[in-house]
Amino acid sequence: MNAAKHSTGGGSTTNKFITLSGGKKTASSTSPFAYRLLLPPDTSSTPDSDPVPGGAAGEDGARRNITAGKDASPLVICFHGSGESSSPSWDALAGIIAGELGARVLLQERDPVVNPAPARAAADLRACLKRERERLRGPYVLVAHSYGGAFARAFLERVGTTGKKSEEGEMVVGMVLAETGQEGGLDREAEERQYVHRVLGSRPLSVVRGNSLIGMWKGLEAAKEEALERSQSQSQGQGQGQGDGSSVSATAGDDEAQRKREEDLRQRRQMLTLWDEEDERLKKRQLGLSREGARKRYVHVPDCGHHLVRDRPDVLAAEVGWVMGRGVGAGGGGIGGEGIAEEEGEEQEESGKERKRGCRGFGEV
Repeated sequence: MNAAKHSTGGGSTTNKFITLSGGKKTASSTSPFAYRLLLPPDTSSTPDSDPVPGGAAGEDGARRNITAGKDASPLVICFHGSGESSSPSWDALAGIIAGELGARVLLQERDPVVNPAPARAAADLRACLKRERERLRGPYVLVAHSYGGAFARAFLERVGTTGKKSEEGEMVVGMVLAETGQEGGLDREAEERQYVHRVLGSRPLSVVRGNSLIGMWKGLEAAKEEALERSQSQSQGQGQGQGDGSSVSATAGDDEAQRKREEDLRQRRQMLTLWDEEDERLKKRQLGLSREGARKRYVHVPDCGHHLVRDRPDVLAAEVGWVMGRGVGAGGGGIGGEGIAEEEGEEQEESGKERKRGCRGFGEV
């Protein structure tokens, strides 16, 4: 372990991350992996026993108490997206999880140039966890964003949820997937196997979706307003015309141009609607990783784009708290102002869809 620490702002306190080296030795001097660990601010006051997600004893022994002083809580492992690192975009979220939930947070860094495969990253992460067993023992709650979803699920494939694949306590007991599901990268057979076997079992799962098309929707709305202004200006010009032949010809040309603009807007809206529906389908499909009747929910944050971790760490921290059975801030585990949660169940699903449509704020074109 590298004893050096660096600090970053997070809320009203300063987060001190501990830098850990890659888990596996390589032939070269550099590894494509590194890790940052953030501990709760007052670990000495952590109870000797703390419940893992779900509370009391439950299926496969996943919901049991873990004994071990300052490391009693589950370890929250974070997986960043493609072409980026976890700092600074994940720093605020890590600070909330450590500070308000009292959990240890481990962030895996992947070299964007090397771009290691998910299976390799999962193997290195597990090697790191074994090497730092005293500090990083499980069970684990996984949090992934975008392409990081493939890495989280590769680790889930390797470790499992029951402890049978590895040492006692080394198991996944919950997941938060933010803007994942469309990234690919996971072996196709492994991906389908996870759905067939409902790999998470009864463990809690939160799937969080932003609005990746928010920029395009805003662009469409701006184009709609521009087209309306042109139409109004054209109508005023016609009212002031002299009625000669050239004026009639210009009016016909303006009408044709207006019809083309309206058709273009209609096609753009239709395209965005189809993309939006497919994105929602891919996100919700991930709920199939856990069994029917399990604690799982879909959360939509329509006022935020793809970068949920960077832009809405409060929402994701609340979902980690929900998975762990703990509240964050005054919301008591709620998701905050603009998020809409749909618990599993037909009535809530339909209600959530109606509320979600109302939040987008873009009228018909």
